[in-house]
Amino acid sequence: MSAAVHEDEAISRHTSFRIGGGADAWVDVADRAALLRVIEFCHDAAIPWRVLGRGSNVLVSAQGLRGVVISLSGELALVRTTSGHVTAGAGAPLDSVVESAEHAGLTGSEFLAGIPGTVGGALMTNAGAFGSSLSDIIEGVRGYDAKGCGWETTSDQLRPRYREPLIDRGLLVTEVIFRLNKGSPSASADEIRRQRWAKHPKEPSAGSFFKNPIVNGERTPAGRLIDECSLKGTGIGQARVSERHANFIVNVGGARFVDVYELAQLVKARVEERTGVMLEEEVRILPEPATEAR
Repeated sequence: MSAAVHEDEAISRHTSFRIGGGADAWVDVADRAALLRVIEFCHDAAIPWRVLGRGSNVLVSAQGLRGVVISLSGELALVRTTSGHVTAGAGAPLDSVVESAEHAGLTGSEFLAGIPGTVGGALMTNAGAFGSSLSDIIEGVRGYDAKGCGWETTSDQLRPRYREPLIDRGLLVTEVIFRLNKGSPSASADEIRRQRWAKHPKEPSAGSFFKNPIVNGERTPAGRLIDECSLKGTGIGQARVSERHANFIVNVGGARFVDVYELAQLVKARVEERTGVMLEEEVRILPEPATEAR
C-alpha cells in the first residue's frame, strides 16, 4: 500500500489559480488498497473527505479545506488501451487519455487535448469543448462510495448535463472507460492544443470561469457577453478579467480568494444589468459540502 500524508498542506500549491488556504490533511494515494484504507479510516472516525485533481477548475477560500483531501496517483492515474477503448485512472491527466488514444489509432477524444484537468475532475463537470462533452465518449465508470463499497455504472446511467457532475458528488471515481473509434481525427490533438493555448491567458487561472448561458434558445459564449460589457482588464486587488479572453479571471500576482470572488460577483452583476443574462460559475468555489463519512 502506498500513501503519503501531509498535515496543514497549502492548497495554493495544488491549484492552477495559486490560491487557497490549508488542508487539515493532504493524502497522496497511489493504489486501491491505500485508497480503501483512507476511506475506511475517514468513515470510522467521522472525518469528511474529498478528492482534488489538478485543481484546475476550483477556487479555494482562504479558510482552506477541512478533513482529508485525497490526491490520486500511481496505479490510480494509469491509462491503458484495448481495442476501441481507453481505460484511465481518475487521477490521469486528460492529455494522457488523448495521447494514449492517438498512439492506439483511436479517435474521438481529441476535444479534450490541452484541458488541464484529470479524468475524475472532468467527470464532475462533464468537461468539453468544440461541441463535444466527456459524456459523449464514456462507456463506464467504477469507484467506491463513502463507506468504501465498490460500485460501477454504464453510460446510460449517467446524467449528461452541460457542465454538471455526471455522477453523485458522494461517490469516489477510480477509473473511467472511454469508447472510441478507429480512424483519423478531423483535427489532430496538437492542432486543438495550439488553438486552445493561442486564446487562453498565460497567468494563473481556473480556466473558463462562467458557463456559457443559453440566450434566445442558443448556447452563447460567456466571454462574448463579458467583452460586450467592456469588462476586460477590470480588476479587484490582484485579480483581473483577462485582456486575452474575457471568460478568464486571472491572478496577476498574489491575488486572494476574496479578490477573485468579488470580481466574479461584479462581472455577474454588470452582465445581468446590461444584457439581462445571469451568468453561473463553472468554476467550483470551495469549500462546498464535502463527502461526509457516514
